Amino acid sequence: MVDVSDIVKKAVRTLKGKYGTASIGSSLPDKAEYVSTGNLAFDLISDGGIPFGYCIEFLGLSSSGKSTIIYKVMANSQRDYDAICILADRENAYNKPNGDRLGINNDNLILANARDIPSPREGFQFILDSIESIRKHDKNIYIVVGLDSIAAFGKDVTFEKADAGRKAKISHEGMREVISRMDDKIMFMVANQVTYKIGSYGDNRTSTAGESMKYYSNLRFALQDAKKIVDSSAGNEVIGSWIGVEAIKTRLGPCYRTCYIKHLYETGIDWYSGYARLLANRGYLKPKNSKEYKAFNQVTLKYKDHELNENNTEEWLKTYPELVFDKYPVYNMNESADEIEDESTELDNLNPSFDLEG
Repeated sequence: MVDVSDIVKKAVRTLKGKYGTASIGSSLPDKAEYVSTGNLAFDLISDGGIPFGYCIEFLGLSSSGKSTIIYKVMANSQRDYDAICILADRENAYNKPNGDRLGINNDNLILANARDIPSPREGFQFILDSIESIRKHDKNIYIVVGLDSIAAFGKDVTFEKADAGRKAKISHEGMREVISRMDDKIMFMVANQVTYKIGSYGDNRTSTAGESMKYYSNLRFALQDAKKIVDSSAGNEVIGSWIGVEAIKTRLGPCYRTCYIKHLYETGIDWYSGYARLLANRGYLKPKNSKEYKAFNQVTLKYKDHELNENNTEEWLKTYPELVFDKYPVYNMNESADEIEDESTELDNLNPSFDLEG
């Protein structure tokens, strides 16, 4: 009988001499290495956080938390993996105090701002050169790349009618080059902006860079501003917003999982924000007032015979450890879940699927 596995091993040895990276499927790791997003609910809908070895797109309108999430993932990668971070900051959004507050080690950050990378071609070249330079010195160190954002590039693709097509073509070329340099210790995150078509029928929302991000991204998360958060003690000053997050494409788990996270402009995204709402959506908690809870005007939930405050999630999880999940919770079919009226905890306010199918 032919030993198929022996033939495969011999073929791989031959191919490695020519292609370098050929390997046997069984030698691949069982699970990707993840970096936390900094939010428990977000980590659960993405099956553990943001993985190395993949390209990830964060898509949303302005102030939807895209940059904050990228910075937080960078900070956590430095903390957990001693990673080197590369940031192509085309929006000039990054500043040292904000990076310090989010936990970024600026000594391990390679940064290029808008004047350094005026066009998409130069932006992608900066990323490629940075990866190549790091890999020359260390082939095993973890690298996290952030592009913020692909929509902000200008220069030779700004004023002409065909600019959108030209930018899309350059983005396709750049993404192909970056993907070819990826390995299981490189993560590539891209912030992308929702834009609007003019004079179109139906949903007029779309995204920058043509089909390149839809095609080349392994994971895509749509972020949508759901509700402004105001401080009534400060004259109703807007201090943040609730952000709806949907996994619209993923190679590592089910698509279309959703959650809400609280994005505060001064302090960023809290670890426990939105976790109570995820539990309510999965049938483990019941809002005291469904209508008010859906409108983000009420924070009280019921668990068995007890009332819990959404703002004190960390405290009541100590009392009820059975509500702590390390994986996306299966839907709870017990009697407490059956009491939820009118599917009141479904995230039906979240509808970010604007021309994003990928």
